[in-house]
Amino acid sequence: MPSLYVTVESCAPDGDAWRVQWRIANHGNTPLMLTSAWVPHGRFRGADGRVALHSVFVPGAQHRLSLRVGADEPPGTVVENAFLILQATGWRIFTRMRIEFNAAGEPRPVVEATTYQSIES
Repeated sequence: MPSLYVTVESCAPDGDAWRVQWRIANHGNTPLMLTSAWVPHGRFRGADGRVALHSVFVPGAQHRLSLRVGADEPPGTVVENAFLILQATGWRIFTRMRIEFNAAGEPRPVVEATTYQSIES
C-alpha cells in the first residue's frame, strides 16, 4: 500500500479560479507512478477537470502539484469532504479536505486525511 503525505502549500487567485499547490511526499518503501489528479467537489472543483500526470515518486521523493480550482462561497463558509483524488498505478488515493473561507471569502484548504483504494483486478 502506498504511503503519501499530502499538504497544501498555497491557495492564490488565478483569473476566475484559485491556484492550489499541494506538496506530496512518498513515505512508502516502493516507487509510485501517479497518472492523474482531479478535484471533484461541487463547491471546490478542479477548473480543468481530470489532469493527466506522469510522475514517478521514488521512496522519499516529494512533488508539487498545482491545479486550478473553482470556489466561490461567502466568508465564514466551511465546505466539508472536498477531495484531491490521485490515480496511481494500482491505486486511487483520496486526500480529504475541509475548505474554510476566510473573512475575505478566500478558500483555505485544510487536509484532514489520506486514504487508499486498490484498483487491481
